[in-house]
Amino acid sequence: MTESRFDPRDGETANQRRKRIINRVTWVGVFVNIGLSLAQVVSGVLAHSQALIADGLHTLADLVSDFVVLITAHHAAKEADEDHPYGHGRIETLMSIFLGLALIGVASGMAWRGYSAIVDGAGYQTESYAIFFALLAIVSKEFLYRYTMVAARKIKSTLLESNAMHHRSDVFSSIVVVIGVSAQVAGYQYMDALAAIAVSAMIAFMGVHLIRKAFAELIDTSLDPELVEQIRREILAMDGVVDVHSLRSRSMGGMGYIDTEVRVNPHLSVSEAHYISLSIEHRIRQKFEDIIDIHVHVDPVDAEDHDDILALPDRAEILFNLYSAWENLADADRIRNIHLHYLTRKIEIDLILPLDIGCDRQPLPEQLRERIRHIPYIGRLNIYYEP
Repeated sequence: MTESRFDPRDGETANQRRKRIINRVTWVGVFVNIGLSLAQVVSGVLAHSQALIADGLHTLADLVSDFVVLITAHHAAKEADEDHPYGHGRIETLMSIFLGLALIGVASGMAWRGYSAIVDGAGYQTESYAIFFALLAIVSKEFLYRYTMVAARKIKSTLLESNAMHHRSDVFSSIVVVIGVSAQVAGYQYMDALAAIAVSAMIAFMGVHLIRKAFAELIDTSLDPELVEQIRREILAMDGVVDVHSLRSRSMGGMGYIDTEVRVNPHLSVSEAHYISLSIEHRIRQKFEDIIDIHVHVDPVDAEDHDDILALPDRAEILFNLYSAWENLADADRIRNIHLHYLTRKIEIDLILPLDIGCDRQPLPEQLRERIRHIPYIGRLNIYYEP
């Protein structure tokens, strides 16, 4: 299951912290958008500016996006469970697609209104104070973009980044609105409607960008190659790691997931190999904050030797053959432990015997080796003694 890291300094897990930051940033956006949309729509109606009304409706649509973000943050922050062992990060990815589609939908409506105004030849005089409210929208949206993007980068949230890009699209659209409204005020007919069409094209482009990025996560696109290479070098530098066979990565909800296979000394104990694995996981999580989960597979041989190892018999068959060969051999029943090392085409065996056998029965090691000499898959028999 995905590990939820706990910070004792503030008493909350990483998921809880993400949820808190997303909620705070989004509520700020909600209140700003409420005030701004009302100001844009009312001033657009009074000043006879179609572009300003369209931009106000676009801002109003942002409120829907903000509430979607709040709902998504609540569900995405849930811990991993039996039904969702990798957590709920995909919710962020799916809702990013929804936000992208919403942008495209709003853009289509705005473009149609502008096109209809031009085709119908509806001329109108826009009041000059509409420019002020267009400029107010630029300042407000740029603030929301920077505020949201800082938080998105801090917690590596695709969802917040999507919302930040949404705010940035509003900035560009408001710039175009200022140009169109100013031209309309100066007496250039249909510039207000053309501005609405231009804004719609920019918003649609942003929507396509968000959808493409979210789909890249859905199909498990790898993390940034430079980041993956940094992780590879970090693993190779750790004590006990001989090589990194493979290192696969993917993104989910803006957070990175790593699966890697590392080669270690084939004679290490299982517990030491496990320690190396745990050390890798701990080091990577500590050094790379955007990596939320890492799985390490420890391998004692090269990847190309796996087929040869699988051709060897399992432990039960090996022990049956060994004890059959040592049947009726004096003191064979006093063997304390047998360690098997699967080394490509041959198995190396560590045999643990009582120390008193080593003192009183010197011929026993030779007898043990002689009786298994006919077994083709045994490469070497090492005999050790313990009290």
